[in-house]
Formats: sequence, structure tokens, C-alpha cells
Amino acid sequence: MDKKLEVKETPTTGFFAFGVNKRENTPVFQEAKSEWIPYGEDNLYPSYLIDLMNTSSKHNSLIKKKVNMSVGGGFKENPNLTNFIENRFGKDDLNDIVFKQGYDLNTYGGFSMAITWNNEKTKVVRETFIDHSKVRLAKQGIFENGDVRKDIQEDGVDFFFTSSDWSQYRKDKHKPVLWQGFSEKYKDAGTQIISVNEYRAGVDYYTYPDYIASVDWIELDKEIANFHLSSVHNGFTPSMIISFKGGIPTGEEQKAVKKNLQKQYGGTDNGSSVFVTFSQSDSSAPEFIPVNLNASDERFLQLEEQIQANIIVAHGATPIIAGVATAGKLGSSDEIRESEEMFQHNVIDAKQKLIERVYNKILKINGSNEKVELVGVKSFEDKILEDGNE
Repeated sequence: MDKKLEVKETPTTGFFAFGVNKRENTPVFQEAKSEWIPYGEDNLYPSYLIDLMNTSSKHNSLIKKKVNMSVGGGFKENPNLTNFIENRFGKDDLNDIVFKQGYDLNTYGGFSMAITWNNEKTKVVRETFIDHSKVRLAKQGIFENGDVRKDIQEDGVDFFFTSSDWSQYRKDKHKPVLWQGFSEKYKDAGTQIISVNEYRAGVDYYTYPDYIASVDWIELDKEIANFHLSSVHNGFTPSMIISFKGGIPTGEEQKAVKKNLQKQYGGTDNGSSVFVTFSQSDSSAPEFIPVNLNASDERFLQLEEQIQANIIVAHGATPIIAGVATAGKLGSSDEIRESEEMFQHNVIDAKQKLIERVYNKILKINGSNEKVELVGVKSFEDKILEDGNE
């Protein structure tokens, strides 16, 4: 999420320090003035989750592992479902769609899609992928009296808004579009949205991803890497004290100095910290006991094992699943297979079933008794094991 600079002022002694405070990373989803329920305080919580995935190598690796094990192989081949999976009237076949949905499910904790009814409103003839991060739940009561959609919403059918870019939704090309949610009863809207979230106790409207408890550790992983990179770029510039001895400025003037300095020295982007003092003269300058802040990188390195362990646990994985070497273990194929079977049972099965239920419901509506089954990709496939090649 966004970071907010905190200024500590002490006018009588004439000094301040600045640092970085993180904002709450588990937002409360609640109604606001807009016609939709904001997805986080700034309505951009999915963007924050994407940033976590793209900036933490450990976290990104585990998301990829979960995606591959849940949807990496697409739907199991079934001659009776060939036409259904081909999705002949859609842009993508269902294997392509479900892979994208697997990524959304493991990143945001939910996934979405649009379905289109045939002209007779008896069968679903097309499925279309909808990026879950672009979907917002419409508030109750947004329709006027006499609008048939008001009756539909009051009968329990959700409505949704989508925007190609919620950070610029006021621009015409990103203007939110209203959709009716899926309903077997109300089919006048030929194309409807299905939006599914994993259940999380105490969370309304949206959800948190299953790794939410480790978000602080993921942030640490990102910031430590950023610190080391910035330190290299800056030639390992040390933390420092800047002392101004020409008088003590007003609080507003001190803020102006802070604003200029923090651009160069604030946070992990610069790999250093700054303490600023003001005094009337050398004799009145404050005295500081030296602290070796150059060891910050060493302290960060000491956190590495804790960060790694907490991210792995939050994903419900083990070091072997994460591809992390464990002291005293060789990581044989049997150990990997055993770990993946446990991971499959504890984490992956539930995600596969959540997705399969949606498609199997569509098959039932279309008059089919067949059921789809997702196939994941594991480190050691059965065919390889049968051939005796590990």
C-alpha cells in the first residue's frame, strides 16, 4: 500500500528525524459514496497484491507453484467435453481461461468470468475471462424505482462494475461498466458475470488471499532486496547526521528541509537514513552518541530465515515445496513427491474444487451429466515415474 512519511519535531531542541510508516495492509471493505464497494480504502487493493507478487521472489515462486499444481494442466481430457472446453464462440478455450483464473485465485483469493446465454436463454454458449482485479461489487439500492434491475437486485442477484483501470476510472476510456451477476432466473441480460471469492470469516464483500498473514514478511522481503540494491547503486553510502548551525528555523521551515532531504535519503530506496539537527552555534549543537548504522544490511540478512519461513507457512507449504534446501536433507524425489501430496491435500484440492464447481454448474445448466476435473502439474509426473526416470 502507499507509505506515509512521519515527521517528529522538537522545536526547543531544534531537530527532527524522518522514517517510513506502513499503512494497514488488511483493509476493511465497506460502503462509500460511490455506487460500488471500494476494494480497499483507495479501491486499489488488488494492485497492492500484484505489487507484492512482482517484488518478492519467495512469494512469487510460491504463487506460481500453487497455480501450476491447481490449474497448470488444464481440464482432464474427456471426449464428451471437447466442444465445451473448446469454447468455440469465445476468444479463449477453457484451458486458457482457467489458467488465468488460477492466477487470480492464488493472488487475490477470488476469480471472475462472464457467461453468455444463447438466444433462447436455455444454455450458456460462451465463457469469457474477466480479470478479477477489475471487478467491483455494486452497492445495494443504486437503482431507481421502476427500474427492473432494482427488483432483480432486491431478489438477491448481485451486480458488478468493471473498469480497465480503476486508478483512472473518471476518464471516458476507463469508465466503469455495470453488469448483472449470474442468474438462472433473470436472463434478460444476455451476458452476466460470475465472481467467486474464497470464504474468509469476518470479511464482507470481498476477501483476503490465503497468504494474508505473511504480508508484512513479504513487504520485508521486498524492502530488504530494495535496500541492498540501493546501497550498491549509491556506493554503500552510510547513514548520516546533518547539522545546521545557523539558527533554529520554524516548524514549517523544518518541514520544507525534510521534504527536500527525504527525496534523497528516505527509506530503503536510498539504503541510508538521515538525522537532521538545528542549533544556534557550535557551542549549542546537540551531542549524539555514535551508532553504527552501517550494519543495517547485516541485520537485514539475519531476518532472511524468518522471512522465508513465515512466507512459506502462510502459503501452507514446506521448504521442499518452496524449493528451499534444508540442512541435512538431500531433497530426494520421494521427499518431493510426499511433500507435494500433502500440499495437494491441504491447499490445492480446495482451490480446484472451487473452480470446478462453477464449470460443472454450467454443464448441468446445459443439460450435461459430465463433470470437468482439473489437472495440476507436479515435479514428478506419473508417466515419468512409470518409465523409471526420476
